[in-house]
Amino acid sequence: MKSALMENLRWELSDFRQALLSWRYYRTLLLMAVGITISSIAINGLVIPQNLFASGVSGLSLMWFYNFGWPSLGSIYLLLNIPIFLLGWREYALRFVVLSMLGAMMLAFALDLTSGVRIRVDEPILACLLAGVMVGMGSGSYLRFGGSAGGADILASFIKKRFALPMGTTFNLLNGVNLCGALVIFGLESALYTAVFMWTSIYVLDRVQTGFSQRQAVYIITDKPDEVARQVMKRLDRGVTFFHATGGFSKGQELVVFSVINLSELGQLKALLYETDPKAFVVVFSTNEVIGHRFLSWEDEGYRRPPNVGK
Repeated sequence: MKSALMENLRWELSDFRQALLSWRYYRTLLLMAVGITISSIAINGLVIPQNLFASGVSGLSLMWFYNFGWPSLGSIYLLLNIPIFLLGWREYALRFVVLSMLGAMMLAFALDLTSGVRIRVDEPILACLLAGVMVGMGSGSYLRFGGSAGGADILASFIKKRFALPMGTTFNLLNGVNLCGALVIFGLESALYTAVFMWTSIYVLDRVQTGFSQRQAVYIITDKPDEVARQVMKRLDRGVTFFHATGGFSKGQELVVFSVINLSELGQLKALLYETDPKAFVVVFSTNEVIGHRFLSWEDEGYRRPPNVGK
């Protein structure tokens, strides 16, 4: 067992060194820095002045901060993340744990750095909507590429990996505690405004992760499968797969062309199909997520790759 643990540790370190040499790791860090800054500005500039509660562990941090006022909001957030990182250390690859720790430190630093920022919005409902959009866009921009700021991010990602529960739904369940806190500390009106803010942030988060660049799974039944496949690979730069199928009426053997594209590429696909085979039969499905070559990798999702696998 000791040798297996050492082998796994060596693999973890090797995998982490490879990540440090990958531009994708630094792209995720950059997106985390930008997204976390946007979220921190929203929390200090809109959430706190309106006596609202944020999502997940940020909301728990605010609950303590509203009651006691010390230490700083960023310090409270870091302290609450300690048990969550203990969970992450056991369940996730080293590269993801380090990324999450860096994200938590970034958020703690950004919360303290932007503590004096105020965004003047006199209408509370507009402040809730604006804060929700900013937090949702900020968080979604890096979560989509496997980033994390610790807290509810890593917990929701863990539940998503284990139980296939959408991250937005997990956030919604966790936010029930924060809604109760808003109700007890500030009253019903604050709780209702907090609910509006949370719903907006969850909706925008899900849209950023899946909606604005949603993947489309496409099945194409055509008399010219080779030509269609060639055009998809050439003009859209997407891979294709052939499925063997039998026509229910004709009983003829056919090849079905399968591919996954971005929503923005759907129009181009329709155009090339009309040019190549106007009689093609096309079925398009919206996907929740796609993991694999040319999209997110398993490691970006925080999964461990066992030693000697995939080499």
